[in-house]
Amino acid sequence: MGGSSVEVAFHQDQDNKMDPDSVELDAIPEGVPTVSLALSDEPYVGQEFESEAAAHAFYNTYATRVGFIIRVSKLSRSRRDGSAIGRALVCNKEGYRMPDKREKIVRQRAETRVGCRAMILVRKVSSGKWVVTKFVKEHTHPLTPGKGRKDCIYDQYPNEHDKIRELSQQLAIEKKRAATYKRHLELIFEQIEEHNESLSKKIQHIVDSVKEIEDKEQKSCI
Repeated sequence: MGGSSVEVAFHQDQDNKMDPDSVELDAIPEGVPTVSLALSDEPYVGQEFESEAAAHAFYNTYATRVGFIIRVSKLSRSRRDGSAIGRALVCNKEGYRMPDKREKIVRQRAETRVGCRAMILVRKVSSGKWVVTKFVKEHTHPLTPGKGRKDCIYDQYPNEHDKIRELSQQLAIEKKRAATYKRHLELIFEQIEEHNESLSKKIQHIVDSVKEIEDKEQKSCI
């Protein structure tokens, strides 16, 4: 990850407003639900949430409506008990991607980091609620209002999307081809099984005939 102004803003906000006995860690919470924006159309400083997850869900819903994707950024934990007490949620175009040495030998990835500063900072107060302490609304890139998360991702990775679609089509073709080969093999095995069964019957008939002849010869000798 490249450096960004989010880290500076996060440090300043935490130094001024959060528990001094805190330590920063990176963490990404699991599934992000969606919520109604009935109370406010966008975040604002002083806005309260019952939990970090609620703040995360609100910003995620806001981002979907406005037309960008959020990314979980800095997390601050209390040194006393390790509980989370601060979180930064940013636009996924925040910062700049560091050069990858592997790009010299593999196809270069599409650039998706443009140093966007849009973000919110939330902190846990003594009441147990989470409060927005900083909100940066403006983005440094075009937005896609009304588009879902998948559409936004496809817009950011058009080449990758085309490649995935191409590979999916190839996979479907290979599955059909594999199914055809499987059916051919099944038919061959059925024919082999029928042939073996027929051969077994012939052998058994020969054995029975030989035994019958031997029995007749033994009786004639008596």
